[in-house]
Amino acid sequence: MTFIRFIIILILLLPTGVSGTAFCAGEADGDTLQPYLQTLRADPDNAGALRAMGLHLLHHADYDEARKYGLRLLSLGERGGKEADFCTLWGHIIVALADTDTRNATASYAHLEQARVMAERADDHGALMYIYNGFGNYALFINSDVYTAISCYFRALGEARTVDDRRQYAILLANLSGAYYMQRDASGLQYAEEAIRIAREDDEPVPLFYGTMHAAHYYLMSDSLTTRARKAVDALGRMYEQGGFEGLSDLYLLRARLCEREGDTLHAYHNYARAMECFGTATGSTVTAVYLAYARLLRADGHLNSAINVLEYGVTGADTVGKPLHRAQLMKELSLCYRRAKRYDDALRYAYAYEDNLERHFDAVRERATQETRIEHDIYSREQQIDRQRLEILDNRYKIALLSAGLAVLFVALGMAWYSYKKKNRLYKAIVTQNREQLQREQALLQQLESLRADASQPAPAPLSTDKQNDLMSRFTALMVERRLFTDPTLTVGAVAEALGTNRTYLSKAINESTGKTFTQVVNGYRIRQAVAELSDLSSDKPLKQISVDVGFSSLSTFYTLFQSTTGMTPARYRSKLKEV
Repeated sequence: MTFIRFIIILILLLPTGVSGTAFCAGEADGDTLQPYLQTLRADPDNAGALRAMGLHLLHHADYDEARKYGLRLLSLGERGGKEADFCTLWGHIIVALADTDTRNATASYAHLEQARVMAERADDHGALMYIYNGFGNYALFINSDVYTAISCYFRALGEARTVDDRRQYAILLANLSGAYYMQRDASGLQYAEEAIRIAREDDEPVPLFYGTMHAAHYYLMSDSLTTRARKAVDALGRMYEQGGFEGLSDLYLLRARLCEREGDTLHAYHNYARAMECFGTATGSTVTAVYLAYARLLRADGHLNSAINVLEYGVTGADTVGKPLHRAQLMKELSLCYRRAKRYDDALRYAYAYEDNLERHFDAVRERATQETRIEHDIYSREQQIDRQRLEILDNRYKIALLSAGLAVLFVALGMAWYSYKKKNRLYKAIVTQNREQLQREQALLQQLESLRADASQPAPAPLSTDKQNDLMSRFTALMVERRLFTDPTLTVGAVAEALGTNRTYLSKAINESTGKTFTQVVNGYRIRQAVAELSDLSSDKPLKQISVDVGFSSLSTFYTLFQSTTGMTPARYRSKLKEV
């Protein structure tokens, strides 16, 4: 317990200020600054040297000095000249990246947005690579929006491929793997290992460092990768010893977690203490991550009161420095510790605080979206003011032309539709009239046939022996017309052949050679003609289903299909047109 008390006292004495960012911004031309310093001594306004110095300082987390170089570039841009656009663009980028890790986040976003507009207009993919990297850092560290950050990093990777910047590409892969780690997505390990591979091939220490750090975190997530985690942590230790990297808290955090994985609790406590001693150069995310991991070890070790003290201090520190990362997890862990300590009121209080933090986070996201939209509007408004009037004139002309063309097309379409309707209507009426006249002729012929048969004294002449087929077809027609055998839905060619005193084969052949149709087609034709006759009787309003049955159809759908294919319209429409005529 003496060691635990020492750790808690040490925590209470630690400074609360933090700086830096866990994700590197990248450099322009390597770590050697002497050529740029010599250039600036000879020419203090050398834009290329100012840019290189600004990016180098960003990488080493010296944001105040980096911001000075960015402001000098912006000042040079305001003076004008052939390099004005270059100075303004990179001035915005450096100032934006320098402000991302401060509370001046709104100004950082404004600078990034202005830089994006300029870079897209100039089609400068190298600048866009840094800009989207900056947007990713802004989304992750200011908004705690991991998904947006990942999207921005992928866009930055695309720009890095376009300009073939392997060094920055490796750095962006490391950043991307860190973003995936924030949501405990193991798929981010592939990006860390790819960053390590490229960094080793090109002998680039910066992406090698960050890729190895993120890979170590992923290895510690898995029980089966402890050996690889040990190698990665040892490699990071050697990189720190070689110099050039700050933020030892990250190294001690990894060592502490490795000791936990290996069951060495005492050395885990020792490394957590060392990590907290180095909080002065640690990032906000590292600070809260140390508090959270340390408290979880204390809770697992049964030191609930100590864990609660650490978490309470961690929440206070996160609020003080304005770093939202891990705050929700700290409160959730507090709730678990209080519940395990049977302090249920405090557990419930932090559970509510955890839920409230999530709600306030969502509200803050909406507010930031509104703020960012306003910034974008302010940036674009001045650039678009002149173009807007010209576009309005062109747009009005286009609308007038489009409206005129639309009206012309509409009138033509209406005219064609009216013409088509009238033409179709005339066609329907002609069909109805023709069918009605045909029915009248058939009725007249039937009357003549009846009158001939009434005269029994004059027998019908015998058919010519050479015209048996015509005689058969005449008797078949008479059978259909007089006895209306077609009204029998079960009628077959065999039954008709028997009635005519012949065989079905001869009858089928005679029908086919005389009409070019099958027996079924001829019978259906008689049925359709009878249906037309039924529909033509306007004094009767017999239902269509009944007509279908009466004329010999066993299926209403078959009746509709054959009627429409024969007359060109449905039975209902035929009746309607007949009434019009």
